[in-house]
Amino acid sequence: MKVHFFNRIDSPNRTPFYNYSTYQNLRVVKILSLIYIIVSLAIRLLVVLADLPIENIQNIDEFSQGNWISLGVTPFFYFSSAYLLKHYKENNRTRKIARLLSLAFAVFIMLSFMRTTFFTMHNPRNTLVMYLIGIIAVAVFFTFEYLETIAIALITGICFSLLLPLYQSGAGEIIMNNFASAILLTVFFCISRYSFSYRADNYLKLKAIEQKNLEIELAIRAKNEILGIVAHDLRNPLSAIKTVAAIMKMENKMDSEDHENLKMIEASCDKAANIINDLLEMAHDEQQQDFDTEKIELNQFLLKIVDDWVKSRQGQSNILYYGTNQPVFAYLNTEKMERVMDNLISNAIKFSGSNNHVDIVLRTDEDEVFIDIKDSGVGIPEDMLPFIFERFSRASRRGVRGEESVGLGLSIVRQIITKHGGNIKVSSIEKQGTTFTISLIRVS
Repeated sequence: MKVHFFNRIDSPNRTPFYNYSTYQNLRVVKILSLIYIIVSLAIRLLVVLADLPIENIQNIDEFSQGNWISLGVTPFFYFSSAYLLKHYKENNRTRKIARLLSLAFAVFIMLSFMRTTFFTMHNPRNTLVMYLIGIIAVAVFFTFEYLETIAIALITGICFSLLLPLYQSGAGEIIMNNFASAILLTVFFCISRYSFSYRADNYLKLKAIEQKNLEIELAIRAKNEILGIVAHDLRNPLSAIKTVAAIMKMENKMDSEDHENLKMIEASCDKAANIINDLLEMAHDEQQQDFDTEKIELNQFLLKIVDDWVKSRQGQSNILYYGTNQPVFAYLNTEKMERVMDNLISNAIKFSGSNNHVDIVLRTDEDEVFIDIKDSGVGIPEDMLPFIFERFSRASRRGVRGEESVGLGLSIVRQIITKHGGNIKVSSIEKQGTTFTISLIRVS
């Protein structure tokens, strides 16, 4: 942290910080002036209602006059600060008046506590506690530029010197008291400048973070726009290639090798299309804060997904569904949740042999519903488990049949589950299998 003892903060943040600190000073004036009014009024009421023997208190007349002055002057600061806070952003003139009001109140606080020191003790330098409290209060609560801080210190020191002869007549005591006041005001300047530097440093860091966040937001927006354009431009040639391959497969004169090559072209087009869909899904979900959901009975929802997989994925792993005896409901976006289940089932099949099976299990407790996707395949190495939900994860691997992975699927799955207000966990043992568990809020 850079300490600004005799300098201001660098441009271009100087003016914004000046306006920010002035506004904060106004808030401090409003709060402290209200507290001061309450304390002064409480002291006055205590003297009247408790019938204290105040005639024996030294300098009681001056203290009483000071109390009346506080009750008369402090409300001006309170109402003025409240008005300026309400109209603070209207013009520069209002800001300048707000700065002057803050300076005036800071001087008023320091003089009030200094006055109390004179009233309560015969020799001020023997106990400068009240004076010190006023100094610390202004130094800690207010944020002033170094010239303003010097001005406050000088005004307070001059007033101390002018008032001191009214309570001390000896030249030596006057010199020692002024020396003590000078030390306290030096402490005030140091504390005030350190407080200023601390606030300025935090303000500059906050502005830097805001600027970085804005740059990140703009970069994400540009990335998503570019991604959308690229995906759109890639889909058209992929569709054309796949269509041509399908037409060529219909040729009767084609030998088995050419037929296999065309199947490879179609598979490559499908894979590229899936990658494009994953990228678009990722970009779309980053922009979309939430999505519409509806109350869905999960047994029927999951049965339909399993049936579709059984019909379209025959010859691979068996898929078995274990539901509940009673209907179970949760709020889902069916399109998004189908993508989640398809991704998890696809992964389970990808890492399972043809003779293995994949189990989809629905279970519940009082407040939550759980969906387990279990396979008995190759499992996930323990060192990869912490990274499987990362985007473009280092845990990305080829399937048992050579299927490649981009590393986006599980990241998208977690993104969708989180936006449903749920959670997803994984447990796995190598060569024994993997279980993904989705938890969602259960509704009646």
